[in-house]
Amino acid sequence: MIHILIYYALALATCWFAVRHGGVPERIVAIAFLLAASGSSALAFTARPAFRSVDGALLSVDLALLAGLIAVALFANRFWPIWISALHLLAIAVHGVRAYDPALVPWMYAAAISKIAYPMLALLVIGTERHRRRRSSHGIDPDWSILPGSPH
Repeated sequence: MIHILIYYALALATCWFAVRHGGVPERIVAIAFLLAASGSSALAFTARPAFRSVDGALLSVDLALLAGLIAVALFANRFWPIWISALHLLAIAVHGVRAYDPALVPWMYAAAISKIAYPMLALLVIGTERHRRRRSSHGIDPDWSILPGSPH
């Protein structure tokens, strides 16, 4: 139980930092992380088998988060959202491994999908800090890439 509290404390601190000091992409990802964590927490208190099979509700939360992360990665003028999206795709792949191999030990399934969140939080902190430094050094750090056909 203490590991869950540690994660939530880290996630709240990370997301607060991103919302306070980041640009729009950092804020969107921070809010998406908080929404996904809230959704996952709410699901944890429902009567379900504990990681004994693919958790469809948790997979749904993960897929929704992936969609948001990919949308940010496609349009943000940053590289870190691509890495976060890739890491989260690994978490979703673990659901596939569980579906493929039902003999996978439940704690291993739970650990694999939860531990990937820590490097994702680290990337958000790094991305936010880099944005803050670029804005401090250059006075500007555009949030979004210029799309083809859009006015410059």
